[in-house]
Amino acid sequence: MSIPPGPPSSPEPYPQPGPYGQPGQPAPFGAPQGWYPAPAPQKTNALAIVAFVMSLVCALPLVPLVLGIVALSQIRTRGEKGKGLAVAAIVIHGVTIAFYGILLVLGLSGALDDGPSPKRDTSGQVTDSGSSKVSDIRKGDCFNTNGDLAEYQDEDGGEASFSVRVLPCDQPHEGEAYAVFNLDNGVYPGTEKVTSLAEEKCAGTLLTDYVGKDPKLSEKLEVYYYFPQATTWALGDREVTCFLGDTSGASTGSVRATGS
Repeated sequence: MSIPPGPPSSPEPYPQPGPYGQPGQPAPFGAPQGWYPAPAPQKTNALAIVAFVMSLVCALPLVPLVLGIVALSQIRTRGEKGKGLAVAAIVIHGVTIAFYGILLVLGLSGALDDGPSPKRDTSGQVTDSGSSKVSDIRKGDCFNTNGDLAEYQDEDGGEASFSVRVLPCDQPHEGEAYAVFNLDNGVYPGTEKVTSLAEEKCAGTLLTDYVGKDPKLSEKLEVYYYFPQATTWALGDREVTCFLGDTSGASTGSVRATGS
C-alpha cells in the first residue's frame, strides 16, 4: 500500500525589508538613525573685524591694539571666529606705533636733520642758514618748510616735518615766526582743543605786538602755527609756534615792526 504524498508545503513568505534592513536584524553600520539639527555656523567676532580695519587705516593711537585684545578675550569665551583678525590687528598696530615712535625719537634727537644748525650772532639773529628742529624755532626766525606749508591750506591742516630750514630774513623764505609759547601741563586735551587755544592766541595781541597795530602786510600772508600732537605731548612737548606764511612763494625781508 502506498501512502499518498501530502499536500505540498507552502513556501515561507519572503521577508520584506524593513526601513533599516531585514526584520529582526540590526540596522547596517553607518545607516542614519534619525534627524539631527545641523550645527550652527560660528560667527566672526565684530570687534576683531573693527580692530583689523582700524589698524590698516592707522586710526587713533592704541585703539586697534585695545580692541584686538578685547576681541581675543571674547573669542575664547564665546567660541567665535576671528582670532586671526584680532592677532593681525595687534601686530599691525604694534608695528605702526613702533615705526612712528622711532621716527619721533630720531626727529626730536636731530638725527633726521639734513644739515648743520643755523649760525646766530650774540643777539640770537640768524646769520647763516641751517637745519633746525621745529621745536627750536625762535621768535623772529625766518624759515622754509620744505613744501609743508601748502598742505596747511586744508581746513584740517597738515602733518608737519620735524625740521625746517632757518635762514636770514633778507633771503627768500616762506615763513616768519612771531610768537612762541607753551600750553598748560596736564592730560592731552585733544587736537581740537589744542588747535583752538593756538588759534586764539596766535590771532590775538601776539600778532599785533610783532607787526604793529597798522601793518602793511602782503595779502598773501596768512597766520599758521605748529602745535603739539598727542605723541609729542606724551614726551613733554607743550610748545606752540605762531608764524606768518606765504604758500604762493617765498618773500624777502621781515614783517617785524621796528622796536617790537
